[in-house]
Amino acid sequence: MTDLPFDADPRGIWRAPGWGAPLHLEKIPTGRRLEFAGKKKRGRRLLAERAEVLADAQERLWAHQVAAADETRSAVMERLTSRIPQLTGDQRRRREQVLTAEVLEALRDVEQGPRVLLVLQGMDASGKGGTVKHVAGSMDPLGVSVTGFGRPTEAERREHYLRRVIRRLPAPGMVGVFDRSHYEDVLVPAVSGDLDADALAGRTETLRLFEDELVRRGFALVKVFLHLSPEEQLERLLSRLDRREKHWKYDPSDADARADFDTFRTVYSGLLEATDADWAPWHIVGADRKWYSRLAVQELLIAALEDLELGWPRAGYDIETERARLLQSWL
Repeated sequence: MTDLPFDADPRGIWRAPGWGAPLHLEKIPTGRRLEFAGKKKRGRRLLAERAEVLADAQERLWAHQVAAADETRSAVMERLTSRIPQLTGDQRRRREQVLTAEVLEALRDVEQGPRVLLVLQGMDASGKGGTVKHVAGSMDPLGVSVTGFGRPTEAERREHYLRRVIRRLPAPGMVGVFDRSHYEDVLVPAVSGDLDADALAGRTETLRLFEDELVRRGFALVKVFLHLSPEEQLERLLSRLDRREKHWKYDPSDADARADFDTFRTVYSGLLEATDADWAPWHIVGADRKWYSRLAVQELLIAALEDLELGWPRAGYDIETERARLLQSWL
């Protein structure tokens, strides 16, 4: 019997709406092992065991892109795009107004096809990099793209803030990972006060409509907020100063951001609630225990890949004929 990590469906354990509305991150526990029986030893064992399941599911996605029949491709895309309601005329006009011609033109160049995009957000030291290493690292690197979004360059500042995100979207058949993401261009200016309430609402709507467009192009979105307590954050940041090999991970701006911890948490609360949807769900995962949050993200990725219902593509050639040809090749 397969030993599954969690006692409930991972798709529902950490969903943002389950914490009530309005959402208040400060009221959500960061250290509880929700739906997990056992401790760190079992968690680390399952992380290693389930890595094989994740790698197999990712390989099926890549094989689908390379070798699936046209009718199979169409059926998978139909399942994916049916997750999101069709636009009405008014909604289409609103989308064109909010996303702008620049963004819509860039999106038209995004190839259609199934892929998974994992969006990781969280406070400094919440474990985003470690999650990428320990979870995404178990998959075939040829089928994975990882992007970390820092401060935009001067060139990027002169264009719409979504353009740099669109350029780094994973291709069909890939699993993409965003270590920070398009949410940074809303979160950071909102915390600094550069966005007033109306501007924040406008950018939040833009995020929702942008993700809707991604789903229509075949993206399966997995959005995870790694929810860290201020106490655990302080311990992790101090440890970076205590260890020479970790000095490179610390930036003096970390202390400035920590001083705004409550503001970040408040802005995040509003963003997560406003941009959660069944086709673009937010999962709030307690991150005080690194092994637990990594295991949670791994299971969410497995579930997203399994939801694609991909089998191995049928051979487009006669297997016995090819076997005979190979056996004759050195005679």
